[in-house]
Amino acid sequence: MIDETPTKALVIRLATPEDIVHIEQLDSFSASPTRDIHRDMEKYFGSIDPSTHEHTDIFLVEINGVPCAKAELMLPPADSNQTTGYVKRVIVHPDYRGRGLARLLMQHIIDFAHTERKLAAIDLHVWEGNHSAIHLYESLGFSLKHRELYYRLKI
Repeated sequence: MIDETPTKALVIRLATPEDIVHIEQLDSFSASPTRDIHRDMEKYFGSIDPSTHEHTDIFLVEINGVPCAKAELMLPPADSNQTTGYVKRVIVHPDYRGRGLARLLMQHIIDFAHTERKLAAIDLHVWEGNHSAIHLYESLGFSLKHRELYYRLKI
């Protein structure tokens, strides 16, 4: 008897404006305390803050055509001397967690940032309690630069 394990077509690709519905769905699974901060959808594919980041590339991971993970790479302005990008909103759909998709996605973004965008560094933030993400980022070579304190006043 031959053990036939079905192979799943995994694709990592740049998102397009037609993917906004998938991006919004994946964003809804974020555990980030700031996930509810309002964002205009056109900012996904346009200027974020021209003084620091000109454009955002959004990457989707698909398995058999189903979007199951995403991450964003904010790029510095083309006319600046800045060579540091910023990764944010790395999210894997709960049904697909534990399969190494975040690692594949992050490695793809690192390679893309270096070879295609000619970046010299990538920054990111991670919540202190997100131990799996911290482990992932450190295993990929990210190092802690500083800690931040986050305050809130309920009124």
